[in-house]
Amino acid sequence: MTKQDYLEGAVPYDEEIIRKYTARGWWLNQTYGDILDATTARFPDNVALIDDRAHLTYAELKPKVDRLAIALLEMGIKKHDRILFQLPNRHEFVVAFYAAQRIGAVPVIMVVRQEYQEVSHFFRLTEPVAWIVPARDGKREFAGLIDRIRSESGSLKYLIMADSEGMADGAFSVDRLVDGIDPDKYPVGYLSRFRPDPNDVAMILTTGGTTGLPKGVPRTHNSFLTCVRLSNLTVEPGDIRALVTPIGHTMAHQGTIGGAIMYGAGIVMLTPRVKGMLEAIQKHRITDIDFVPTLLEDFLNYPELSHYDLSSLKMLRTVGAALRPETAERARQFLGKLGAQFGGGGFGSTEGPSAGKPAGDGSEIPKGAVGRPGCEGDHWKVVDDSERELPSNSEGELAAKGPCVFTGYYRSEEENRAIFTKDGYYKMGDLGKIDEGGNIYITGRKKDIIQRGGEGIIPAEIENLLHQLPAVERAAVVGMPDTRLGEKACAFVVLKPGTTLGFDEMVRSLREKGASVLLLPERLEIIADLPRTTVGKVDKKALVQTITQKLMEEGALGR
Repeated sequence: MTKQDYLEGAVPYDEEIIRKYTARGWWLNQTYGDILDATTARFPDNVALIDDRAHLTYAELKPKVDRLAIALLEMGIKKHDRILFQLPNRHEFVVAFYAAQRIGAVPVIMVVRQEYQEVSHFFRLTEPVAWIVPARDGKREFAGLIDRIRSESGSLKYLIMADSEGMADGAFSVDRLVDGIDPDKYPVGYLSRFRPDPNDVAMILTTGGTTGLPKGVPRTHNSFLTCVRLSNLTVEPGDIRALVTPIGHTMAHQGTIGGAIMYGAGIVMLTPRVKGMLEAIQKHRITDIDFVPTLLEDFLNYPELSHYDLSSLKMLRTVGAALRPETAERARQFLGKLGAQFGGGGFGSTEGPSAGKPAGDGSEIPKGAVGRPGCEGDHWKVVDDSERELPSNSEGELAAKGPCVFTGYYRSEEENRAIFTKDGYYKMGDLGKIDEGGNIYITGRKKDIIQRGGEGIIPAEIENLLHQLPAVERAAVVGMPDTRLGEKACAFVVLKPGTTLGFDEMVRSLREKGASVLLLPERLEIIADLPRTTVGKVDKKALVQTITQKLMEEGALGR
């Protein structure tokens, strides 16, 4: 495909790379729509989706997808139009996602918990013509956010809601759009004329990047579906997979959802509450579940765990964050008694590189390693600050290139120039080393990001908000160690003369600015000045040492 046919603002793969990856069988030239068609043809009666509103087989899911795709076309949505998705774990997400794939529209996928600060940024960045959003999620009402975004966005034409009740004025309901289409009015194969090129952008995922603003990560059908295929080789038709990670996360699409629909398994959509998960495993005979490490610990520590029939479980994995060795061992022992396997932890990023134990590889992963490259064709190396490749067991920045690795952030030319080496490797922002056997070790972090229980939080985003508070002269946010979540955000603040700032006041002020729960520091430290490095930058390592020492003195970390 030509650059003119590609999504504007995204970086296409080079034509020579496309030919190489296709010829070697790494890319299969399939779209998301092709995958759904093939699975429906093979396993029409298999369970596809279950939530508290629907129970759909593949034979029932596909017509809903097709009717919604036609409805989107009739509304005026076309190829490359962006649609912002912000939904909880509900079947409407999957219906709408595959409907967009049918016509070449591009979902921009966000987490439902994100608020005005994040949502408004992605509206400015991606200029979506449509927004799919719930009327409410638990106790949270979306009316205020909807009104504010509508009043500011110049691109938003269509508000599509997952609920038929409590809808905003002028909004469309997913169910009503589906029910309003008579497929008999359209010729057989009508939607095939809108099939996108497998090398075009299938979705824009969201992540932190390396600067203070969140980034959009365009992923093509060929590249991302290769990640899906290779991440789910143990999935079998008829398996029942539990989705407990947020559907707005990459891990949900590369793992539970993508793998289920590619291989004919079913998806049970849940919220991350242990009791509900245990009840669902017993009721739906769930075979497969992915946890973030904190949720695994809650699961293993649940006092009534033994009261449930969990004999259907075949595989449990952890994703998204580092796993404590003692938790991994407890999980192996518990699952071993059930005859189930524990997948352990691995490494992955929205940009594509992933590491773990490749399927069918009988060799063991050494202690401390995250594994080997998870995608055939991907090559990893370690580079120094001059981009020179370092020898085995040398620490430097990890870099990767291959069929699963993205080509650059959306509308981010300056950052894209900085994050790729001259020979096309994506510099991942993680420090590590690779041994003689190709095993990858993560030793630190080069880019400034906090990993809180599987959520990546950008300190610069919080710092920008803190600097808007009247009392704040200077601020720096760092990750403080936490025994359960890995890290939490701690704000170090220098106050203007004659002012005060308390923790509750800080949180309240940030919420008033539209900060979501992900952008709220969980500790405030008032200090006289911020420490500096020899080149004048804020010394965040010193701040981490300061808060770590305080936590140890308070007994929060042990000694």
